[in-house]
Amino acid sequence: MPRYFVTGTDTDVGKTRVTAALALALRRAGKKPTIVKIVQTGVKPRGEGDAQHAGRLAGVPHVELARFEAGGDPWTSALAEGLPPLTAEHLAAELDKIPGTIVAEGIGGIMVPVNDSENIGHVAARAKLEAVIAVGLRLGCINHAMLTRSLCRELNIPVAGIVLVERWGRTDPTYRDRVYCVLQGSLPVLGVLAFAAGESQSVEAGAKLFEPLVNQER
Repeated sequence: MPRYFVTGTDTDVGKTRVTAALALALRRAGKKPTIVKIVQTGVKPRGEGDAQHAGRLAGVPHVELARFEAGGDPWTSALAEGLPPLTAEHLAAELDKIPGTIVAEGIGGIMVPVNDSENIGHVAARAKLEAVIAVGLRLGCINHAMLTRSLCRELNIPVAGIVLVERWGRTDPTYRDRVYCVLQGSLPVLGVLAFAAGESQSVEAGAKLFEPLVNQER
């Protein structure tokens, strides 16, 4: 049963849309995915978090493992609220309780800390998830993608593929093609998620990018 971990080269690079797109592709392939937000920060108790938002876009159930109203990384958010930091062991155990196919969205990049010695990548490694990396197309993304790949290798997290995301607007085609060319030699590039102002349109396009991946899971 496929169990994915959507991480990014930075914060605000389009992870939630990629998460929704992957979940939609899985649903259309006959799976019954659950979208999981490993840790949500910066959202009030009754506010819509990333998991709920992605679940609504994909038409699938969602779960949120932990939430902090304070913004930032999970470690400093917990400290800001006077709560004990989370642990990779606890979060992985919660992921293991969720049956079937899951699409778990991280927070920021893969090295965002959950406590003083563990990061979100340690959670994915303990839960034996397969990574999908959202690469926000902007200057520096090649370096960030390579660093993400290196930590995945160090933690023995398999990488299912990467998606190049035009998060902030149309990317210069020459730059986009150069990034594609460089990264495809090191990582499986699933395609480019083109910029779209409408989220539903973007998620529909993204689901098509994931069809080859989810169909090979059958």
